Amino acid sequence: MKIVITGATGFIGSHVAVRLARAGHEVVATGRNPNKVPALGAVPGITLARLELRDPTSWVPALAGADVLVHVALGWGEGGLLMLQADTAASVGLFEAAHAAGIRKIIYTSSTAAVGEQRGDDREDCQLRPTDYYGATKASTEMFARAFARTTKVQVHVIRPGYIFAEPVVEGASVYSDKRFRNICRAVREGQPVHLIQNDGTQFLHASNIAKVYEALLTHEVGFSTHFALAKDWCSWADIARMAMAEHGREVPIEFEDRGYGPALLYDLSAIEKDFGLAFQSREQLRTHVRWVLAQP
Repeated sequence: MKIVITGATGFIGSHVAVRLARAGHEVVATGRNPNKVPALGAVPGITLARLELRDPTSWVPALAGADVLVHVALGWGEGGLLMLQADTAASVGLFEAAHAAGIRKIIYTSSTAAVGEQRGDDREDCQLRPTDYYGATKASTEMFARAFARTTKVQVHVIRPGYIFAEPVVEGASVYSDKRFRNICRAVREGQPVHLIQNDGTQFLHASNIAKVYEALLTHEVGFSTHFALAKDWCSWADIARMAMAEHGREVPIEFEDRGYGPALLYDLSAIEKDFGLAFQSREQLRTHVRWVLAQP
């Protein structure tokens, strides 16, 4: 298949691009600056191209001749209206451009933030109750994607990642922007207390594993679907701090802030297991990642 990936020079997009190219697909890896990660373009099967959500004139040449659009890029705006314009409206426009280009399958990257308030064992069909503009724009785009699939007969698949972590997939590629891994490892290296929130954690998933979900969706032949993409095991940031201490061979205090977080609430991941046979555990990959972060300057 010829697959166009938006946001391919970013963290998740670069992992997806490399996996799909290594699986034998023709991948067009796009971004605002397609030359941001030269090593990505050196991967056999990947070509680089410019596609910017804010510039519709860049969409048509990038989408030409493609079979599948994998939409990972995020448009950002300060405040609700600008977020709606930069991300949801732009994404809907991109979907329409893909349809006009003859693309018959779209995979859209949403987020667990679209769900918002967790109730425990949340399923893909639960009521969406986002708590910030990021979650609201993801939820909004999901609704448009569902309507778009029904209206155009283009297959649309929604992926809802949670916290994705990993090392760079190729030299110079991105990692996640969150600083908590680095802050924890820095404190351990320097022998300082680690400052955390009591009962804070999530179902961390390695980027190599979310790439498997995108690959599986390429052959998922239904009109519309939604899947969470997380690990089955819940891990706290305190667990990660203890991993860092064990790897570095130094104990430091953990100082907790109590924000009233209760026991862990889990997302129901039966859909990716039933549909694709995928079930992920992340603790060993978390240990490997902590080791990598500790080794960074």
